[in-house]
Amino acid sequence: MTNPDEYYPVNTLPALAWALNLYFKKGAPFKESRIIEMILPADKHKEKLKTKAVHEIAVWIADKQVYARARCPYDKKCSFNSERILAKNREELKSLPWDKIDQTKYYPILRKWLLALDFDYITLIRALAVVCDKKVQLPLETKYGRTFKKFNEYRSYRFPEDAKPDNMPRFLEEVLVRVGFWIQSAAEVDALK
Repeated sequence: MTNPDEYYPVNTLPALAWALNLYFKKGAPFKESRIIEMILPADKHKEKLKTKAVHEIAVWIADKQVYARARCPYDKKCSFNSERILAKNREELKSLPWDKIDQTKYYPILRKWLLALDFDYITLIRALAVVCDKKVQLPLETKYGRTFKKFNEYRSYRFPEDAKPDNMPRFLEEVLVRVGFWIQSAAEVDALK
């Protein structure tokens, strides 16, 4: 079984929630008129060996806060269901069944969700960089012995050449991947604040 500290959502969603707090304080644009959920398909709900529905983990923004919860669309009493959790609470996020989702599809789904929300992406990426520095004890020495003075130094290390700001979907996804691994690297050496 995978260590809950290694799940991609456990490392990116808190950083995203912290960054959005800064983003909203800055007064950057956000259309709050609609709620768009990110749905991550998880395990299957079965009864009498027949699949009745696909469990899902939903992530959404309401009242300028990011929430997540596990839910079964077939049965409200299913044990898969959970209460909603504030995404900025990393320890509580670990309680969700992230092992049931396809981790390899997580970052493309997250990117599509953020693009659908129509943020000012440059401001959002700057906010992510700020919280990555603010929430980690610097300089960060990883368990592999590499030392990084700031997140931007870590982010730009071997950054793919095709991930440029003029290709925002690709750029945003790559930054999110780097954010997730930055938070995970900090958690591995007890450097998260």
